Amino acid sequence: MCIENVTDEFDVIETSYDETVKDELPYLSKWQRAELSALEQEMASGVTWHPGVAHPEPCKQKPTAANLLNQVQRAVASWYVQMDNKFIDTRNKESRLGMPEINKMIPIRLAEAYPGNETVAKNASKLSAAAIFATGPDPRMSFGIYSGKAYPAPGNPSTRLFRQNMWDINTWHKPAYRNLAPTDFASGTPCAFTEMLEFAISKAAERDLLLDWISWNLQNEHQKPTWSILLYSEAKGTGKSTIGEVLAALFGPENTAPVNGIQKLTQRFAADVLSKKLVLAEEVHISSHSTDGNALKDLITNTTISVEPKYQSVVSIPQTSCFLFTTNHKPLWLEGGERRYYIIEMDHEGQAQGALNNEFVNLVGRVKRQIANGQALRDLYELLMRRIQSPKFDPKNLKFNLNATPIMRELQALSGNEGDQVLEALLQDYSVAIIPSQDFPELISHLRLRNANSLRNTLSRMGWEERRLRYQGKQHRVWCKQDVIVENKRTKNASLALTFDERAEELGYVWFDLDYYVHASWRRLLGERLSKGKQIDKEPYAANDGGPFDNSNGNFGPFKNSTTFLRLQAITTGSRPAEDDLEWDDNTPVEALSF
Repeated sequence: MCIENVTDEFDVIETSYDETVKDELPYLSKWQRAELSALEQEMASGVTWHPGVAHPEPCKQKPTAANLLNQVQRAVASWYVQMDNKFIDTRNKESRLGMPEINKMIPIRLAEAYPGNETVAKNASKLSAAAIFATGPDPRMSFGIYSGKAYPAPGNPSTRLFRQNMWDINTWHKPAYRNLAPTDFASGTPCAFTEMLEFAISKAAERDLLLDWISWNLQNEHQKPTWSILLYSEAKGTGKSTIGEVLAALFGPENTAPVNGIQKLTQRFAADVLSKKLVLAEEVHISSHSTDGNALKDLITNTTISVEPKYQSVVSIPQTSCFLFTTNHKPLWLEGGERRYYIIEMDHEGQAQGALNNEFVNLVGRVKRQIANGQALRDLYELLMRRIQSPKFDPKNLKFNLNATPIMRELQALSGNEGDQVLEALLQDYSVAIIPSQDFPELISHLRLRNANSLRNTLSRMGWEERRLRYQGKQHRVWCKQDVIVENKRTKNASLALTFDERAEELGYVWFDLDYYVHASWRRLLGERLSKGKQIDKEPYAANDGGPFDNSNGNFGPFKNSTTFLRLQAITTGSRPAEDDLEWDDNTPVEALSF
């Protein structure tokens, strides 16, 4: 239907809101307010756009019995969702009831929700049966099918969310203190929390960025930042946990997941923890190169994650969690220039053994009384909701160069790049200068890198490059040090040559057949360090093991150069060949040139 020239058919009265007389606004009865609230929740859930939903009629001051029972049935249907013949409470997804339990529970909840209402009491059994067994097209009228997805939708008042004809569970609950009106206070009113931060965090820039992070997350609860806060102090009693308690109170205990360490975040069944808006992890030890460390980076950064809830298969859910970590150990395990953790050092004289401990303890006590008082907490929330973040603050970009704290810059200087150093030391131990690309998975797993691109980037930083080399009778894609020389199917490597004789490099005997070099360096590393317990192939890795690559007589090197068969063993065993190096050409049989 196309509507044109509306003003020609109807008189339009243009009245500004300010000109409207308050007494002329319609009065809403208790029933109409209840219907309006129900409609708002249904709209928030997304179900009202389904074609099976009946369009609401103008609501009268008082309901008929049919109107009342319709609203009650919609309310009952919102209490549970159904999966695998079980009924899951939308307020507590851990609760799973069978048919006998649900039949007993609904009348009890009806009596609690509608005390003294005879119409509801008389129809309790019908309401229960309709919620359980109804098969009509209106998704609001019966227990819907549970998708298995539970996640927070901050600001959304509906306990269940209608998505793709099924229901997700909204784990977010509005904190009770937010129902209070804020006090009409002046901006200079003392605030225990900000006073504690001034005592515990000496640098104003660090306090400001922390408050910017907290306030932005409260103002934008439906979104998430891509970096987290890490509070560090070697001393105990510096206020790290108190800051966590304040955040838990502000976001609401029901929207907060307190954990010890990070294992509960990265383990198989982490869905319960990740269904909370705020995650508080204490006593963390985050290794950037560990599987857990890489998984945690994804949780901090990604807006969608895959989780495996108990009793269910893996599902993909939106991720809006923000993370606050605390530790008593200097986070030397973090990479230099890490962009996912804003690290604040909180050592001060108010700590447990400090000279100002009594003063700090009094401050902490005031903070705890502040968050225990609903009105005081509401006022703190109001202050943070009014806060305007600094231009230096970006929730999606930590801006390391601009915002890094002294401890972050210290870690950057200390670490260089820990992962590069670990890899470089490993390769030096085995004289490795050539790595076949086909063996990348073993090295990635050992270093606990995220993927092949991470390894390529690491090798590039270390001065390696990608090439194609022919050995073992075929072409191979490999990564080599940039200074690796390959001539006539030979390569030079002084480090490996020194394993045969300490004079090898001095005498210039540093060349090896390429096939042998790959086996004596990379394949040996692969077998001894990267693939313990795994069968790589039947060829031995050691240089002197009596196998097909036995080099006790120098059959594969070290040679004097890339074209001679003058080998190190010839001069170290006293059996010197001719004074001049023997050169080969393509027509010279190898057997004729050996010593």
